[in-house]
Amino acid sequence: MQAGEGTAGRRTGKTVAGAAAGARAGDGLSQSERQTVRFHLGCLAALIPYHQRPAALEAWLDIDPALFHLGFHAPTHVTDPVLRLGSTRLRAALAGAVGGQDIQRTLIALDLPEVDAALRENHRLAYEASCLLRLRNPAAGPGHGHRPDHHRRALLSGDPDLVAAALVDTRGEHPPTTRALAWETVRAHGGTARVREVAAAQPDHENPTDADIALACAEADPEPFLDTALERRLGTGALLRALRAAHRDAPDPWRARRATGRVLEEPYRIDWALIAAARLGRRLPRTAADVLLRRPDCPPAVAVVLRTGQPARPGHVLPPPAPEPAARQPWRPPPSTWVPEWRPPGDTGPLGESAESALHALRTMTVAFDAREDPGAVTLAHLDAVIERGQLSAFEVAPLVRPAGLLTSWVGQGSGCADVSRAAWSGRAALHVETAALLARWAGGGVSAERWAAFHPLLRHYRGSLPELLAEVSAAHPDPPDARTTWDARDGFTA
Repeated sequence: MQAGEGTAGRRTGKTVAGAAAGARAGDGLSQSERQTVRFHLGCLAALIPYHQRPAALEAWLDIDPALFHLGFHAPTHVTDPVLRLGSTRLRAALAGAVGGQDIQRTLIALDLPEVDAALRENHRLAYEASCLLRLRNPAAGPGHGHRPDHHRRALLSGDPDLVAAALVDTRGEHPPTTRALAWETVRAHGGTARVREVAAAQPDHENPTDADIALACAEADPEPFLDTALERRLGTGALLRALRAAHRDAPDPWRARRATGRVLEEPYRIDWALIAAARLGRRLPRTAADVLLRRPDCPPAVAVVLRTGQPARPGHVLPPPAPEPAARQPWRPPPSTWVPEWRPPGDTGPLGESAESALHALRTMTVAFDAREDPGAVTLAHLDAVIERGQLSAFEVAPLVRPAGLLTSWVGQGSGCADVSRAAWSGRAALHVETAALLARWAGGGVSAERWAAFHPLLRHYRGSLPELLAEVSAAHPDPPDARTTWDARDGFTA
């Protein structure tokens, strides 16, 4: 008989049921302790068969409505099954806590009123996501504080849906070119019909650019009127007026050059032939000409005009044009090519040098995370060494590790929970496979909500092994009389 099987038999189902009821009623845990419980359950979810994770999370949500408030980004092994297989209630609970912009936009794409309402109450809601919610239902409000820098970035993003959502939000003041470019983006991707739709969704048209667009949309044929409204703010004539105003208002040449540079940061449509004509006609300030000729997209012939005030001489060899600036790409972390370097197995400590000594120690001793509190304890590093040396296989080690929560939380950690890099040859990777297989055999074709809920109060402080915990949960919540459970004698599962 494996260690602890007698203990599992002596425990009664009242322990599990009473603990679950106490958790629902409020067990007096501090916020830090609740976060710890959520962390342990999230690690356990990584080991549960994928298609059963939503059912387990739903059962834990009944006990802890703030299950997804983890203090860090929810890991992929939790969010992915919720997005793909979860119920509306589960998705709404995730929407109220999740902080990743990609996940928030995926939740918005579900187009569920309960999920949208939860997102509006999420204090980690990104501004881009709040814009999309406002576009879908302007009357509900964005539920997010206004940030002018985020708003302008959304207007200039080039994403037609995000730009349309930002145009509906008329708060704040932006340069005329910013909103004009946003309207041009909407028009380029959706045509006149989309422009009219967004203009109708705006609560007011106090901004001059928005007012001109609304008047153009009221015409039977709005195309030429839209061209005129956008050219008035994005065209080269608007650029020349802005450059002359910046030069005129600056008190000295140094400040004039800085003001000119800020004007040229705006998304004007530059016609270089008109720029050259303005320079030849002495209608372009010298400071603006100095800044313009340094632009990479300035043609060589125009650069000569800007530099000298005279047209290029016929037959004179001009330098080749500067290469076009590369389009700005969103930042992505570089792909990692790092592979954990192989290292010889470490010290086996109290587990000894033979399979017999290791089995004896695991049956009589509990395992600690490390040796800081008890130098003589069996630690997780010792388990790694025993498996990597070949004294015991992970198949033999996993059912003997006590406490169960230490095993599941150690091997179940993944991206988002901790910085864990497991090599394929490590004992930890082998234990992950065997622990997940042990849970999969226990879960079988499905587990009742009562069984999943029983893990919430027990997992953190349970002192027995994982098979003992699973057997106790099964005993406290038996299957219906007509159900038959296949069990593995090594695991110690009982129906």
